[in-house]
Amino acid sequence: MTHFLNQQPLSPKLPKVLIVDDDVFMRTLLRTQLEAAQYEVIEVKDGQQCLEAYQQYRPDIVLMDAQMPEMDGFTCCSKLKQLPNGIHTPVLMVTGLDDAASVNLAFEVDATDYITKPINPSVLLGRLQRILQATRAEAALRKQHASLQAELHQAAKYVRTLLPEPYQEKVIINRQFQPSLQLGGDALDYYWLDDDNLAIYLVDVAGHGIKSALLSVSVLNILRTKSLPQADFFLPSSVLNGLNQVFQMSDLGEDYFTMWYGIYNYRNRQLTYASAGHPPALLISSGSQSSVKQLDTGGIPIGMFPEFDFEDGSQNVDANTYLYIFSDGVYEISQPQGHIWGLDNFVNLLKDYQQSDINNLSYVFSKVQDVNGESSLEDDFSLIEVVLT
Repeated sequence: MTHFLNQQPLSPKLPKVLIVDDDVFMRTLLRTQLEAAQYEVIEVKDGQQCLEAYQQYRPDIVLMDAQMPEMDGFTCCSKLKQLPNGIHTPVLMVTGLDDAASVNLAFEVDATDYITKPINPSVLLGRLQRILQATRAEAALRKQHASLQAELHQAAKYVRTLLPEPYQEKVIINRQFQPSLQLGGDALDYYWLDDDNLAIYLVDVAGHGIKSALLSVSVLNILRTKSLPQADFFLPSSVLNGLNQVFQMSDLGEDYFTMWYGIYNYRNRQLTYASAGHPPALLISSGSQSSVKQLDTGGIPIGMFPEFDFEDGSQNVDANTYLYIFSDGVYEISQPQGHIWGLDNFVNLLKDYQQSDINNLSYVFSKVQDVNGESSLEDDFSLIEVVLT
């Protein structure tokens, strides 16, 4: 281990300053001023010692002379920023150079600030205090952000555990769910109410984050346990009306959601459905000349107005017809010049997919990712495919 100049054991309570200067007089002057102001000081004479001392002591801030032999301060600062956590360690350049080119170069290598010789002690101490306060605030924000991301990750994992598995009895059901980085408020489910009637629905809560996710999970649990007073779960409009009585938008304009709810009668091959401000479900017939029907009853989002009366729609279904239910996150993809990719393009993608030999919804997701230009989407990607055989 390198022995650094005049180094005594450090106190864990005082901020640590690493002085880097080849001038022994300047180091002594800075050490005297800083120790008088209750800073712990690590003192080195060149750039290489600076990099070694940084890794050993993890200083809170570095005072760096710009002009040093062998490795100047600009090069040393650049190398320090590449070390673990170096990008978050402030560097204050201390130099006699006051020309614009040196100032620009200091900031190009990510120096935090720049002070010129001769050094005014009050200016130096004030600058150090300001930089350290800003650095601590930034560190607190990073910690808070990391904690939030961890919570969002756990919430996303929890939502995934609630999703139903693909199904292959009587009908074939597949689903693709990919939460956004911000964690949206999508939830989906499907299950048999009895031997003949299959319930299928998708919920999309306004906004992002844990609050939206918890609201969608609450809706899912209410429907799974059938704990919605006076609702007829075989009648989609009755379910939406019941939810609209239980969930109402907050005074801040939050806590509302869109929904598509359908009941497929396997024996009669009839699909009854109702929508609440949700994108239309799609019925796509199989074959080379496929047709597309949009299933939408024109309702408003749940929670907007408690007096709103939702209506049902119905559709007889031919054999080997594909039903697709999705949230708006699958097609509201931002494009250059402010355009949105849009529902029509997504419908065409589904038609091409349905007519292909591919039998995996991850293909559809990958195509939407290609349109997005990034692997993560701005909103949840939720898609249910039901093959009504």
